Amino acid sequence: MWYLCGLGSNIRPETNLPCAVAELAMRYGTLWLSPVIRTRPEGMMTPHAFLNALVVLRCELSPAALKLEFNALEEQMGRNRSDPQSRYSDRPIDVDILESSPRRHFTGRGIHESYYCALFHDTGSQPTVTLCLNGQSLGQAPATIYWNESTGHEVIVEQGKQLQYDTAKPTLPG
Repeated sequence: MWYLCGLGSNIRPETNLPCAVAELAMRYGTLWLSPVIRTRPEGMMTPHAFLNALVVLRCELSPAALKLEFNALEEQMGRNRSDPQSRYSDRPIDVDILESSPRRHFTGRGIHESYYCALFHDTGSQPTVTLCLNGQSLGQAPATIYWNESTGHEVIVEQGKQLQYDTAKPTLPG
């Protein structure tokens, strides 16, 4: 099953978002990542801006099982999910399943947040943010992220306009 997911962080987002991307690549293999944008919080009262991105991954887990794994990742990175107010609190990372598809085709109907809609439809309405992942730039353009098979411990980022057409854009139609 293919999954379109939303990533967000407003606690040390320049550190936590790349860490979450690396962890997802380690767990699920190749990822396709949208550009990263800075957004105002929606539905919560905080002065801390978010960094947000879309990610596409493939795994054999059901949506419910994958969400449990995402919740565990959030807790591993410091989110207190046992707090009844956690949905309204600042967070080091938030990983949500927005849509799933057996054929890697997404409609965008599962996306309700305006910032994810802008990324999905590639409106370019907000400036992108450059992040660093293992010394590599990330966030300015669609990117493919994967583990270096020969070393087994390095994350590789391939970012550029051609990826918009080769990998990310067919995955994120719009």
